[in-house]
Amino acid sequence: MAVYRITRLRALDSGQVRQIIEAMRDTIASMGADFIDVAEGDEDTVVIVARYPTTSAIEAATAIAQGAFSEMVTRGAVDSTSIDQWVGHVTMSF
Repeated sequence: MAVYRITRLRALDSGQVRQIIEAMRDTIASMGADFIDVAEGDEDTVVIVARYPTTSAIEAATAIAQGAFSEMVTRGAVDSTSIDQWVGHVTMSF
């Protein structure tokens, strides 16, 4: 079954978040995800939804994902205290 990693964070500079993600596009594409969607909401909230085909794929991608978030924090684009991740397996689809 597929596995999701959903990350919610508060952007301090959403333009810079987009630049960092764009600069890492090839690396992120190599993570083995079925897809990665980035959505921006109210109050500078950013939600990143990544779907992986297997648990081993999400585990292999963890270091790359952590590196991307670390870069965002280091460059002052994201509030480090706001990063909240959830991982779960698909149990049903409609």
